[in-house]
Amino acid sequence: MIQGPIDAVDRGALERLIANGVVESRTLEYKRDLPNPKDKDSKREFLADVTSFANAQGGDILYGIDAPKAVPLGIPGLSVEDPDAELRRWEDILQDGVEPRLPGLRLRWIPLENDHGVMLIRVPPSPIGPHRITFSNWSRFYGRRSNAKYEMDAQELREAFTASEGLPTRLRALHFDAVEAAQRGELPIAIGSDPRAIVSVIPMSVFRDARDLEITQENALAPVKPSGYMDAVDMIEGVMLHTNRGEDGGVRSYAITYRAGRTDTVWTVGRVVNELSKQELRLVWPKRYEDGLLDCAISTAAKLQPFGIEGPWIVFVTLTGIRNYCLCVSEEWRSELAWRDEVSLPPLRVETMNRAALLPLLKTFWLAFGVRRPPNPFGE
Repeated sequence: MIQGPIDAVDRGALERLIANGVVESRTLEYKRDLPNPKDKDSKREFLADVTSFANAQGGDILYGIDAPKAVPLGIPGLSVEDPDAELRRWEDILQDGVEPRLPGLRLRWIPLENDHGVMLIRVPPSPIGPHRITFSNWSRFYGRRSNAKYEMDAQELREAFTASEGLPTRLRALHFDAVEAAQRGELPIAIGSDPRAIVSVIPMSVFRDARDLEITQENALAPVKPSGYMDAVDMIEGVMLHTNRGEDGGVRSYAITYRAGRTDTVWTVGRVVNELSKQELRLVWPKRYEDGLLDCAISTAAKLQPFGIEGPWIVFVTLTGIRNYCLCVSEEWRSELAWRDEVSLPPLRVETMNRAALLPLLKTFWLAFGVRRPPNPFGE
């Protein structure tokens, strides 16, 4: 696979493949020409190529590269009338001819001179495989080894289905580990007992693609709403950034960026107000939660994209320490008290990280306090 996000792959990146003699591999394949979309055998071969990557470690397929012996020699490119229409054509073929649908797959047209171009298909390792070809009464499963595809046998299919079925449990376990660490204080810092949001943002390919990213203090995820100087801790698993310690030695927010390519973020969303008076109030501010969730989730995707990590993602949220606290939008608007101390929101699968995709996690947060989220709660 070509290093870096797909949107950064340009003519220069292709020329470097040739200059460095980058041969075909389990995660990279070159094709001189596009398949004939009117020929059934060509379309089957195309579907087999793509699904073989999805059922293995993922990878890139480049159409328009001359590599007769698996070594790229030139970039003659492809000549098509409408590149956008051509990409849509092959996306439709993949959507109609593969089951289940391939998550996170992307196609990109890389323009060359003289109206030619190269079509790049980036296939992430699939978390919901194995995928089979369902085209013209033909059903096959393909895997990939070395620089070639092969038809998967019964034992490999059993193992693939078992791994896929166990994925939700394994992903959830990563988040519950983060909750346990925050609750038990098994970290180099403490965050206190105020109401907290604990968010894990995990690419669904985390178990399919072994990674050891070069995470540093400079490229790690920042904590939510840092005030003043941030401190850093290099850990075995990755890098933690946290806000300043308070008088009690605790911090208000921290974020851990793992070398495996995922993040955990924890921050306080409420506290006791007027603690020493008769009008003591236990408040949780929904805007602090919503701003923090959007910040850490969208920033995680941006931080990991340079490493070639893209969606789909799973976002887990757990709220702790909220019993007997109420939501506070303003002095005039407060909810009833929360009756549970810890709440795990339903996990959310996200293809592209943005506010619209994360809206379900904004809505379910309010339900933890027994109220529905208004359409525009903060008058923005």
